[in-house]
Formats: sequence, structure tokens, C-alpha cells
Amino acid sequence: MFAFSKHRNFRILLAALLAALSVFAASCGTMQTPVDSTDDSTAAETTAPDTTEALTTEETTADTTAETTAETTAETTEEVTTLPVPVEPDRLNPLTGLEAAEDLRSVRPVAIMINNIKVATPQEGISYADIMYECVVEGYQTRLMMLTCDYANLPVVGSVRSSREYFLDFAANHDAIYIHAGGSDQAYVEIKSRDVDNLDGVNMYIPNMFYRDSWRQKNMGLEHSLMTTGEKIADGIAYMKYRTEIDEKLDSPLDFVDYGTTRLPAKGDASYLKVKYSGSHQPYFEFNEDEGVYYRWQFLGDKHMDNTANVQLSFENIIVLYLPSVNTKDSYNHMDVTTTGSGDGYYLYGGKYEEITWKKSDEDSPVKLYNEAGEELLINRGKTFFQICTTAMKETTEIR
Repeated sequence: MFAFSKHRNFRILLAALLAALSVFAASCGTMQTPVDSTDDSTAAETTAPDTTEALTTEETTADTTAETTAETTAETTEEVTTLPVPVEPDRLNPLTGLEAAEDLRSVRPVAIMINNIKVATPQEGISYADIMYECVVEGYQTRLMMLTCDYANLPVVGSVRSSREYFLDFAANHDAIYIHAGGSDQAYVEIKSRDVDNLDGVNMYIPNMFYRDSWRQKNMGLEHSLMTTGEKIADGIAYMKYRTEIDEKLDSPLDFVDYGTTRLPAKGDASYLKVKYSGSHQPYFEFNEDEGVYYRWQFLGDKHMDNTANVQLSFENIIVLYLPSVNTKDSYNHMDVTTTGSGDGYYLYGGKYEEITWKKSDEDSPVKLYNEAGEELLINRGKTFFQICTTAMKETTEIR
């Protein structure tokens, strides 16, 4: 019994050992078999990553990035190219090229003669001008002529002063109804011969068109006290039955840049302009960069003020024209200013300037302005001051 039992136990122990070895062998079968280093194809298959999957991932990433970049670029490009383009408004002031409360493009403007000797300043209502002319008269003093289309809404304006024949030519540049108080003999000759539509505060009966300001009459003198208003001007035009629509054939001297754009003159800096009519009258302009306008001073450093609005005169554009001018040496020392033919000048805007030329074929034709290349001058939209100078004044003009 003992001998059998001993052998049996040995067999059981041997069987358990064999079973354990079998389990161990089975587990070893799942381990990776060493690869012969000489078999490149097997090694590549066994150890290399899945390059197809990697390439696919890279290509997908690249495609996605490219598509995203393209979409972003397309969106950015589209945003730049589709920015709203300023459209010229339906209501426009043709003298400034700017939007107006009502459409004035068909309205014939008025041109009002304004006294400009020192004793008659400050003037009234002149800041409402869309365009202003200044030109020499006898004694090398100057007279102003203000133009506006929206004349019916003017406040009190004045003092209104007498005509000189060359101011008729300036008014003709814009097909304007001419408003004055008296005039030189030659001015009256031309008013009649040219059949100028005019409103005269001295030698014409127009009910309630003009009136005398009592304070100005007392403190400045009778000749500096004649005034009018927008309502009175409108009534006067209606009384005289003048044409109120602009001549459709008028070739305006003001050719504006496209609406919503600007153009800087390229010749040089012009933050300051001074012209010298005489020792006592040397008007100048200074550019205000924050506001984009030129403010005006006159005489020997007086701010040029509008007493009605209590503002200093300012303009976006300044056009300096040099015209042949001589003293006639008559009893009044009247000046003879030649407005026809051609000459030169300057255009100022935005603190910059350029040289220009002008041409005017006859007294009733609009003056035309040209740049250095001989092309019609494009000016920026806004108010314009025409600084009319004698040709001799070019030597003393200061621009800097």
C-alpha cells in the first residue's frame, strides 16, 4: 500500500508540473517572435508604423488647413472689396458738392457784394457763403462777393456795397443773380449791355428788398449800413420775375472729386497762405488739421468774423488766381481787372498746394481751372475761397 501510494503521488506531482509547463508554453506563444535582422521586408512589416494612416492624417490636416486659410482669406478679401462705396446723395449743394437739407442742384445762386473796409467790419451773415471772392478795388482795398444757393434761408447779410464791372464776370462763372448797392459807371454800362439779372439797393425800386441798420448807420456811417435777408432776397427775385433755375448749359468751374473721396495736392506744404494787397491789408489763412479747414485773418492780423453767427470764416478750398490789374487813374482811381484770357495760380487743400492755370474765353463764360498736366482741376468738396490777386502780388505771396 505504501509503495503504491508513493508512486501515485509522484505521478500526480508530475502531471501538475507538466500542466504548468503547458500553460507557460501557451503564454509564451503569444509573445512576439524575434525578427531576423537580415529580413528587411519582414522587419519593415513588423516594426514600421502605418504610413498610409499617417499620410492620410497629414493630408487631411493640410487640406483642412488650406481650406480654412482659403475660406479666411476669401472672407477677408470679400470684406475689403465689399466695403460700402459712398453714393452721391439725392440732395446736393452744387457750390460745395456736399449733401444739403434739400436738393439745390437746379437752383440759380445769388452773388452778393459785401463791403470789406475795416470800419465796416465785422460783417453780417457772410459765413453762410458757399463760395467767396475777394478782389481789389480803388485804393488797393478789397471787396467781397459771397455766393449761395440756399439764399432763402439766409439771416441778415451785409453791409451790401457797390458793383465793379469785373465782379459781374465772377458772378457769371456761376450763372448767379447779382445783388449790389450802386456801382461804378462802367459797371452800370455792362449791367445794361449784358442784360445782367441784378438787384440794386440804390438805383432800382424793389419793395422791402433792402433796409438800413440804425446802429451801423450811427457807428459806421450811412454807406456801411445797407442790409438784406434771405426772405427779402427771395421776395426781390420774385418781384423782378428773374429766372430761378440754373442754366443747364453752364459748365461750372468747380469740378469735384467723386463723392466720399479726397485728393491732396502734391506740390508741397501749405499750412499757411498770405497775400498782400497793401501795407494795411494782408489777409492770410492758417490750416487747422483737426477740423480740415483754413481759417481766415485779414488786415494786419484781425480774425475775419461773421458777427451774426459769431464765427471766424473758414473754407476747405482756397483758389488763388493772378489777374492782370492796373489803376485806371480816373477821378476815383478805379482798378481795371482783366478776367479773360489765361494766367496762373495755386490750389490749396488739406495743408498742401499745387500750381494751376486758369482760362476764361469771355466775360460771360465760366472760368476753367487746370492742373500742371493741363487737365481740368479736380477740387475737393466743401466751401471755396477765390483769392483774386494782381499779377504783381505773386512775388509777395507766402505759402508754407
